[in-house]
Amino acid sequence: MDIYSNSLPTPGFIDRGYDVDDVHAKFDQLKEFGITHALIGPTTNLNIASVDNPQLALALANGYNLWVIEEFLERHDRLYGHVLIPHHKPELAVEEIDRLADHPSIKGIYLPGTGTVPPLGDERYDPVYEAASRHSMPVVIHASIGASHTMFPTQTMWNETYAEEHVITHPFTHMWNLTTMLLRGVPERFPNVTFVFQEAGIGWIPYLLWRLDDHYLQFADELPYLEKLPSEYVRDQFYFTTQPLGHTARNGRHLAWAIEMAGPESIMYSSDLPHTDFDPPEELFDRIRPAFDDNVVAGIMGETAAEVFNLQ
Repeated sequence: MDIYSNSLPTPGFIDRGYDVDDVHAKFDQLKEFGITHALIGPTTNLNIASVDNPQLALALANGYNLWVIEEFLERHDRLYGHVLIPHHKPELAVEEIDRLADHPSIKGIYLPGTGTVPPLGDERYDPVYEAASRHSMPVVIHASIGASHTMFPTQTMWNETYAEEHVITHPFTHMWNLTTMLLRGVPERFPNVTFVFQEAGIGWIPYLLWRLDDHYLQFADELPYLEKLPSEYVRDQFYFTTQPLGHTARNGRHLAWAIEMAGPESIMYSSDLPHTDFDPPEELFDRIRPAFDDNVVAGIMGETAAEVFNLQ
């Protein structure tokens, strides 16, 4: 079985003997966990949502994109990447998308989620979604955390520890962005675009979908953009990566239940390797294998990602 992973390199990041300058150490880790290919994207240290100057943010994104392409994608056919864009001025971001979209190893458009104000349901981001539709590329939204920036929807100044902030920032980020995107009609306006939410786990998804459907039925007069239940848009256009799974050892069945409620066709394994809190494939595989048939498990562990990102 081919297993695809969201793997996040950081310039200068060293962990478990991994040096970003020695990509073969990376491949050793992929081999250790049976991962054949990897989708790579920026991590917290490159959270350009925390950069207030739009020109600087665009320059950082451009520099990062060139670095990934030259150092990783053009040297190793097992690696794929995304075009990182800033949120400040979407019209400038579209220029970066158009410049790199035809690169054979660029498979998605990477937007920061945390610290992105206004939220991603705002119409100012429509040019990005139009570009995604034009190039048939998924939009990848990554939650992150950074000590240098006051992140919405959590406020760094009110959290006393990193642990407090880390617990809530990632899922709250995605809940906020996903709610605004759905209730403001983004998938209705862009029915050919798929969206991938990374690094918040999956336990929050069923509860949020229940609330969204309930509020759609209760406040339909406030939501003229929608033609169907929010959960139906999610089923058709939205995907979620599994990392971090959280503490699942107590009862592995609960993880399978969460996936069943969220919709297994929308769930994709991710590792976050080489971060210290990465999830090895077996942690997910061992817990879902008894609950789903082989085709569903294969989809979660890699085949859905291969389809969404058009991996050859």
